[in-house]
Amino acid sequence: MRHFYSEIPGWFTFSRFYREAIASAPEPARFVEIGVWKGRSTAFLGVEILNSAKRIRLDVVDTFQGSDELVHQQDADLGRLEQAFRRNIEPVAAVIGTIRSEPSTDAALHYRDRSLDFVFIDAAHDYESVKRDIQAWKPKIKRDGILAGHDYHPEWPGVVRAVDELCPTRTVLRKQECWVVY
Repeated sequence: MRHFYSEIPGWFTFSRFYREAIASAPEPARFVEIGVWKGRSTAFLGVEILNSAKRIRLDVVDTFQGSDELVHQQDADLGRLEQAFRRNIEPVAAVIGTIRSEPSTDAALHYRDRSLDFVFIDAAHDYESVKRDIQAWKPKIKRDGILAGHDYHPEWPGVVRAVDELCPTRTVLRKQECWVVY
């Protein structure tokens, strides 16, 4: 399938990282993407999963209420984000498992500990929110799984602080501003 993510509004700068996650994933695998906005990164990940022909189920988590960040508050789709997301990812719906419209920490309760192969956190960027997300999702990762996230960058000091405190063995992919715990 041809990529269409660039037609979806949003932010996405970690394509290489997502490709590597799919390439290294066992089969079958369970992925969770936290913080999906309108589906730009989900669309990319979905196409890559389909093109890989691997048996990977992708669940997504978002409140679909935006955030306090100004760019979110000024968006024309505010109040209709979940509908926009569902419309945008329709071409990759075959690999989407559950769409959880709730806070990340609540969504984590739906998963058993050590049941997930890959969790990517790109939701709220303040320290307390990132800390809660890491604490909620870290136990859900399988022994050889990956917990990762975006925006490990001085522009997002809350992300950096939470990751540094809770994931001392992290690897930071500086080019794509991702942090990874193997």
